[in-house]
Amino acid sequence: MEKRQRQQFWTLALVAAFCIPMQGLIAQNGIGYPQEDVVKVAEVMPVLKTCASLDDRTERETCTNQGMMEHVMENLVYPTVAQEKGVEGTVFVQFVVTEKGSIGSVEMVRGPETFEKSAVTVIESLPLFMPGTNKGKAVNVQYVLPIRFALGE
Repeated sequence: MEKRQRQQFWTLALVAAFCIPMQGLIAQNGIGYPQEDVVKVAEVMPVLKTCASLDDRTERETCTNQGMMEHVMENLVYPTVAQEKGVEGTVFVQFVVTEKGSIGSVEMVRGPETFEKSAVTVIESLPLFMPGTNKGKAVNVQYVLPIRFALGE
């Protein structure tokens, strides 16, 4: 079991390392937010509240990426039906870190439907963020996060 967890950890680590707003990957813009109310890149990107006290911007962003990865790893539930059928795959979940620091407009935009509920649920349960800002004003920031579902050996 420990070897399997390590494999899943590194698989998710690689996927989570690319947890940045991916411009042009998905054509949609977050249900519930008009295009002009959501940005894909902010001058100051959102960070988890637990990371906000770090002085260095790079450290805050690294802490946030690691925190999101750990949250996904600890809370992601592999659907029983997918396990029984041996289904694996990657889903792309689009979401918005709102100007209040909460998670909104969560939807799976690509991937096997078998994983949709599990992927959306784990993203909806992310902890609070310090919102991203442009010119000192809080803004809604859109992300697309790939989540890899892989069965261990």
